Amino acid sequence: MVEEILKEIGLSKNEIKIYLALIELGPSLIGKICGKTKIHRRNVYDSLETLKNKGFVSSILINNRNVFESINPRSILDILDEKKAHIEKIIPSLLEKQNKSSVSVKLYSGLSGRKIIFEDKLKIGGEQYVLGAHKPSKKSLLYIENYHGRRASKKISLKMLFIDGDKESVKEFLKYGFVEARILPKKIISPIAINIYGDKIAILLNSGSVEPLTLLIEDKNLASDFKYYFEMLWKISKLIKR
Repeated sequence: MVEEILKEIGLSKNEIKIYLALIELGPSLIGKICGKTKIHRRNVYDSLETLKNKGFVSSILINNRNVFESINPRSILDILDEKKAHIEKIIPSLLEKQNKSSVSVKLYSGLSGRKIIFEDKLKIGGEQYVLGAHKPSKKSLLYIENYHGRRASKKISLKMLFIDGDKESVKEFLKYGFVEARILPKKIISPIAINIYGDKIAILLNSGSVEPLTLLIEDKNLASDFKYYFEMLWKISKLIKR
């Protein structure tokens, strides 16, 4: 357990043996460390230097001989905090260099997967769109009502395109606020609901035989194309008021 965790934070096999040996031995000369770990003297020297550089070991010269000592185990947290602080400093630079054109595709299953998408929509904000909107299932109704309440409180506007013949559902959604809704022309059928927000497209798939699936695609150019397509449909759809 201890060895595995020390390995996870960046220590090699020999470094772990030497550090743990020094914890048990206390301040020690190189010969004592070699005897305890059964590691070759040259390798012990190399590992001790690395451990000193990493902050896990200190040394002092006594009678012209190096005496090595492990740091207090509690100080490991200070080392990790310092590393975290250094990493946090470079994250903005790494994000600037990140290839924004890369496409991310994720698949979520069940209603819990749907909730992940809707919570993400609240974080992203901005005007959002739903193509093929429909009446929520009984299982998700309470969550949907709660979600739209929070969305409205954040003043996140939503444009929704419903399939023809679903005027009652339209009126139900309009009561939540910050919602505009229209009915698609009869000839245009959208069997799936498509949510467009930020640089993301969430495709909601429903089937009576399996759990609902949600495909999330993150791509700036593709999201822009979907928004353009939505606006074209919006212009030819029928506006519904309360």
